Amino acid sequence: MTDLNKLNGVQETQQQVPLDGITKQTAEVLKSEKLPEVIDENWILMVDWLAKALWMEKQLVKLPNWKEVMSLVWKPEQLPQVFEIISKSEMKVKLWKNDLVTIDWACPGWLLTTMAHALHPVCVAVKYPQWWPDAVLPVSWFEMEDEWKWQDLKFDVKELEDRTEITFSLENPNIDAQATINSLVAPSVPAGKPVYISWRWPIAILTALADAYAHKVPFVACFQPWTWNVVAISHSDTNLWTVL
Repeated sequence: MTDLNKLNGVQETQQQVPLDGITKQTAEVLKSEKLPEVIDENWILMVDWLAKALWMEKQLVKLPNWKEVMSLVWKPEQLPQVFEIISKSEMKVKLWKNDLVTIDWACPGWLLTTMAHALHPVCVAVKYPQWWPDAVLPVSWFEMEDEWKWQDLKFDVKELEDRTEITFSLENPNIDAQATINSLVAPSVPAGKPVYISWRWPIAILTALADAYAHKVPFVACFQPWTWNVVAISHSDTNLWTVL
């Protein structure tokens, strides 16, 4: 079994990921020599397959509008397992840098970001069936530049002593997401400080920004209202999945 403390360059001195919220079955899956396959022959990362690999079942969830639906409930502490299952999958190992893997459903921003980073250096996109029917939006391979460039977005960048906070929101509710992401250049940030990203929609832009900073800062944390800031990419001694 791969030592989870070594994923993403994390130092061996880190604490093990607690098993709270992670089933014993999941631990057994990760001990096996052959991890479950989550990418199909069409190079689509099946979120349902990933959930099954983690022994997850849909739960009854109450939405902000009080409507109740059956949905998967993801937890930050699952991120190391998500990273390992995807990064070690046989299909992913066969892919090249310019190949494209599509994640088949939207999910929490920190989860999508970790999934995209686990596929590195393969290009990644995500489907948005609930907003843009049949739309596939890119979420990886964006280069940072000193100048800022965007379409229909408003950025707020705050330099703090221990981190850089970036918040983006839509200026145009009828955003052309494809055009916006294709023209996106991430704001320049100091290389030595982590980046915290807050967002107002869509999730693909959050992951595109996180991907741009992935190999330039110690770690990237993604904000969700119900989990706060979750470390979704880490190349430091800060654990993947840490809630800040």
